[in-house]
Parts: sequence; structure tokens; C-alpha cells
Amino acid sequence: MTSRNGTRPRRSVVDLHTHTTVSDGRLSPEELVRHAHAGGVRCLAVTDHDNTDGLPAAQAEAARLGMDLIPGIELSTELHGQSVHILGYFLRYQEPSFQEWLLPMRDDRVSRARRMVERLAELGYPVAWERVLEIAGAGSVGRPHIAQALLEAGHVGSITEAFDRFIADGGPAYVERMKLSPQEAIAQVHRFGGVAAVAHPCDFPDVERMVAELAAAGVDGIETYYQGYGPQRIEFLLALARHYHLIPTGGSDYHGFPMGAASTVDNDPGAVYVPAEVVERLRDRAGRYRLRASR
Repeated sequence: MTSRNGTRPRRSVVDLHTHTTVSDGRLSPEELVRHAHAGGVRCLAVTDHDNTDGLPAAQAEAARLGMDLIPGIELSTELHGQSVHILGYFLRYQEPSFQEWLLPMRDDRVSRARRMVERLAELGYPVAWERVLEIAGAGSVGRPHIAQALLEAGHVGSITEAFDRFIADGGPAYVERMKLSPQEAIAQVHRFGGVAAVAHPCDFPDVERMVAELAAAGVDGIETYYQGYGPQRIEFLLALARHYHLIPTGGSDYHGFPMGAASTVDNDPGAVYVPAEVVERLRDRAGRYRLRASR
């Protein structure tokens, strides 16, 4: 990963994409904050999938350490039959109406995971549902927990293999999620005072078409600095950001699950360079939304 001036930064003080045990990460909210702080991160966004339960604990630990903690979320949506994830930042997540809106998605994550475990058994690769729940702990169960159970059962040699063979989108044990459009997710993030960005955009088959549609829907940013994105891809995404007046965001997408000895998929917090000015641009955009709403 290189910066705009061609140098190779060793660490980033900003990470705008991380996960905890509340969704499908391996560290508790407090542990994640401490781990990020120890690695030099000073501005951290906790963006659990469809869930904000970890934010109060993360904010309290960040305050103790003198870190800037951005309340966030990662919403699972679908566009033209393809998965698109929307990151929300600076949300008024405590509002009861926002939590009510999230509830069906949270329930769907559990039922979906259980159906995937059932499909694995039908395919001849059984894992115990009880073990999947144990791996998830207090968090919302997700595919990484199923992948870990597959690894422990000896059905695969790595977490990456578990996804590739069985539970990646379209895989033999994959189960569709509840249908939510990115346009609705963007609207809800804005409704509750936040700014919305497209996560890992290059996962979508036609990036330019997707960004054009979501820019028309009011998305604020595009994740430009991301694990595995080299200089050419970053420049491509920066050009899209400039064209559609979007904020180029970024982060490690840290979960803490081992992906295999040869894999660099799960970078530590701060391993992906994100320019510090991105935070102020997001904060300024969120402030303008709040000011508009108060008029």
C-alpha cells in the first residue's frame, strides 16, 4: 500500500473499518480498542455488521486511552443481485427508532447462519450449531464463526478455504441474506445524522455503475484505502471519488480471524494507510447533516 507521494507508510493513525465480537470479530469492543491503540491507531471506527451494541463499551475504553472513537456500522445490502456493504459513521445510534429498524436484520443473521450449518450437514460436512454459537460468544453469529467451526472439524485447512469452498457468496452452503437496498441503507444513515460510504467497492462486478447509482442516492464516500488495494486501484477509486464528489475513506476491515499462514487478508488495525484529513471531511459532512436536520 503506497501513499499519494509514493512512500510506503508503516502504520496509519486512522482506521475506519473494524469489527468486534458483537458481530463477527474475535476481540471484544474493549480489546479491539486496546489492540488498535497499541498499534498506533488514534482514530478508530467500530463498524460491526448490522449492530451497534459494542459502541458504548468501545467509546468508554477509547475515552480512557485518549482515542477518538467514531460510532459506526456496516450494513449488508444488495444491488442487482450483488452484495454491497454500506458503512455508516457518526450515527445517532442510541435512538430507539434506529435500533428498531436494525432488529429484523439482526434476527436474520442468526436464522441465516443456522440454515448454512444445516446445508453443510446436507453436503456431508457437519459442524455443531452449538459450537458455532460458542465461537460467536456474545456477538451476532456470522460466516467467520461457521468457517472457524469448519476448520476445527477438519473439513478445511484454513478460514479462506472454508469461504472459497462452502460459504462465500454463491457457494454450496451459502444462504441469501434479508434483502435491503443500499439506497435505503444510505437514507437511514442520513436520517440518523450519519455519513454513508461504500465498503470494499471492488467486490462489486461493475464498480463504476454501482458508484454512479449510489452517488445519485446520496452516498457520501467510497472505501478507497483497503486491504489488498494497490496503487493503480487506489488511483482508480480516487478518480471516481473526485468525479462524484465523494470522500475517499479506508480501513483494515479487521476481524482478528486467522486466514491461513500465507494470507494477509486480515490486517491488523492501522495496517492500511488512511489519510488523516479523511476524518475531518467525514466529521464536517456529518455536522452539516445535523445542522440541516435542526432547522
